[in-house]
Amino acid sequence: MGAVDLTFSAVDDLLNAHARGKLAQCSTGIEFFPRQLGPLLEMCLYRSDGRLGPLFHSSWLSIDGQHPFRSALSGSADEWLGAERCQGFLRTVFTPLAEANIPVRMRFLMAARRSAEEVTRLPASVAQCLTAALREMESNVYEHSARPESGVMAFNASTDHFEFVVGDSGVGVLATLREAPEFDGLNDHGRALQIALREGASRYGGAANRGMGFKDLFLGLASLNANLRFRSGDHVLTISGDQPSLKVAQLSQKAFFPGFLISVRCNSTTARP
Repeated sequence: MGAVDLTFSAVDDLLNAHARGKLAQCSTGIEFFPRQLGPLLEMCLYRSDGRLGPLFHSSWLSIDGQHPFRSALSGSADEWLGAERCQGFLRTVFTPLAEANIPVRMRFLMAARRSAEEVTRLPASVAQCLTAALREMESNVYEHSARPESGVMAFNASTDHFEFVVGDSGVGVLATLREAPEFDGLNDHGRALQIALREGASRYGGAANRGMGFKDLFLGLASLNANLRFRSGDHVLTISGDQPSLKVAQLSQKAFFPGFLISVRCNSTTARP
């Protein structure tokens, strides 16, 4: 059949087939080409230790003209920035507040912000909000995942779009929220995703005034045509359009995904200063 794009729809099908033990027969003759960062990272983190999941080295994943992230992720590096610094990843293996690690983190975040402004031509205020959201999401991996060593955050910028992903192979959103007494009866991964995206919702309970990590994200995307994907447990929550908000969110059930993954892709052509 030849190479086809590795989209989220394709990843959904592949993960479902893998969970049912039918991946080999459904992928015969197909090569998937990873042109987008989000699907590639979701496949990488699926049932993995934060390195390379069971689907990553499959023969049906095309290596011809492969996405630069695949080459980088196949190595042992904990950080990587492309030659033009318009793409890169950072594994969450560093102690968050250790002085020796601050330059590594700042280099990554500055490259992400600069590429959003200079490559994708997003307004400076938007790039600042998105970088703040990226920093907060990394903090969430350390604070909530119970497996901070499994996390990866990455970005990719072009003249058409700015894309970033943060994911981990930890306990997932449902288990985290259930640590709060007000959510201890929660038993639905989809509902947990909806709750986690509200301001003030966290494992510490509403009275703690925590769980504000997505405020910067929605502020930054308010003027953009964007696609957001939140993945945890057996559900995915997606938001698309030029005014991304929970009001237009859609839930759907998928194969089980341990941990939590956030993928954001912004279209540069509709950005308004």
